[in-house]
Amino acid sequence: MENQMKFNEIEAMLPVYVKDIGNCTEIVTADGSYVKSAAIETCIKNLADYYNISLYHNRVNYGEELGITNKVPIVINENLVFIYINIREPMFKHDAAYGFVDLNAIKQVFQKEDSAAILMKSGRIIQTRQSVKTIKRNILNARLAKEIYREKHKMN
Repeated sequence: MENQMKFNEIEAMLPVYVKDIGNCTEIVTADGSYVKSAAIETCIKNLADYYNISLYHNRVNYGEELGITNKVPIVINENLVFIYINIREPMFKHDAAYGFVDLNAIKQVFQKEDSAAILMKSGRIIQTRQSVKTIKRNILNARLAKEIYREKHKMN
């Protein structure tokens, strides 16, 4: 499974640092998780390539519609929207401290310790570095982006 990502099963992509390898990505599915020896940026680009979408145009178009410039949800189709989640403290300049979570895989967001945690439908809990308010705003933006997608593609 290391070399072949099953893109349609991904619930989350989280940055992890693996000793002697460096930045890697933990791929979370309903069945479990595994570590891919590629940075999160590479994994999200591979996902976009797989679904034949432009990350640049996604950010420009949905960002403009939502009135935001950063952390724009990644809309793959009407059933698959990923939101940015700040996962860890950056270890160095340009370190990817954020991950991506599928909107449909989120069951609940709640306060845990000093920040928000996300309970996935699979039962996994993802600890974040963001507030519950920020996560809920990201979820709302993702839902709005999903509706914009449906409107643009006439899917009601």
